Amino acid sequence: MRENKYFEEFGKPFPASDVSWRLQYVNEQRMQGIAVPYLDARAVADRLDEVVGQNRWKDSYTPWHESVSGKKTKSSQLCTISIYDDELGQWIDKTDGAEDSDIEAVKGGLSDAFKRAAVKWNIGRYLYSFNTVWVAAEARGNSYVIPESENAKLEKAYNDTVARMFGTPAPKQTTDAPKGTTTTTPPPAQKNNAGSNVTPPPAPAITQPQNNGDENADVYEVRKINVQNNQSSMLLFGKGKQFQAFMQGADERLKVGTRIKNVNAGRGQNSYGTYAILNSYDIAA
Repeated sequence: MRENKYFEEFGKPFPASDVSWRLQYVNEQRMQGIAVPYLDARAVADRLDEVVGQNRWKDSYTPWHESVSGKKTKSSQLCTISIYDDELGQWIDKTDGAEDSDIEAVKGGLSDAFKRAAVKWNIGRYLYSFNTVWVAAEARGNSYVIPESENAKLEKAYNDTVARMFGTPAPKQTTDAPKGTTTTTPPPAQKNNAGSNVTPPPAPAITQPQNNGDENADVYEVRKINVQNNQSSMLLFGKGKQFQAFMQGADERLKVGTRIKNVNAGRGQNSYGTYAILNSYDIAA
């Protein structure tokens, strides 16, 4: 791969419509806070699609470490974004990681890891060079949000900064939809057909049909499992890949090291990519 082959294209500024803002610090006495810009995972995936093409990049996730605070254990994960280079005939990888977030832990952690790995490819890296922007803060529940009345101020700050950094105006907005959420927490998770929240990573879905007890059926090993709010999320290993799947309810037979076969699963999709929801399976010997 030529040095910095994609660096310039990846590093181009995004339209203001693709950039959201969150509060990094709040002065509760003055009800003001420092706003920082960020991209969502959809915008990052779109940039990868635009520059290298949908079939020329992929992302994968592996467990990183766990930290314990009191009775609470917080996991973390590494995301690797790989881009195929025709000149070398191989995949080039860049990796970074993030801990599960405090709210919608798995979804937030995977999304953060994905975006941090993208920064290694120069996607959105310029956002880290923005000057401090103070805005009004509004209490909402146990956190604070940026009121809509500050949107015009933030858009001007973004456009002025892009013009100064790049010497050209920011691209025009790609949509007339309102700006992304300005809360300090991520938007609600999507729901599956059973009405339960799912927090999917951009990982391949298991879609093979039932194998009716065939001894040669594909087998998947449980590498990690977590059960919360009557929903199970597990890290599965099979076909040489690790990925995450979700299941309504809990199965006491499923533990780390358990192997399953005859897997029947549905495919779901949101802005982070496709994911698997297990419908049925058998315990492998």
